[in-house]
Amino acid sequence: MDLHTAERQLQAAQRAADVESLDALLHPRLVAVGPDGAIFTKEDDLESHRSGVLRITSLVEESLDVQEDGETGVTRTVAAVDAVQGGAVVSARLRYTRLWVRDDGTWRVLAATIVPVQ
Repeated sequence: MDLHTAERQLQAAQRAADVESLDALLHPRLVAVGPDGAIFTKEDDLESHRSGVLRITSLVEESLDVQEDGETGVTRTVAAVDAVQGGAVVSARLRYTRLWVRDDGTWRVLAATIVPVQ
């Protein structure tokens, strides 16, 4: 699978709260920074979807830039996101920057930042 396809699969898994697919696409040592500056791990992310603390109701990609370089790659996505987080309804336009590594032939997210876009 190419990196463009992996990014789209990740977005679909986020929309569906598909913890099994997210588990396959996130590297075990994932470190991510959320829009509020909080740092979270793979297990934090999986648990937020598993428990329903985070439920993405809409994620509409506005742009996607993909760069592959051998066993690493970067995706930069801007998306309009509607979600329920901790019981509160939130809407935001977000930029996701993800560092991907090929792990046993599979693309996985090793690091990510999520920031609001005006």
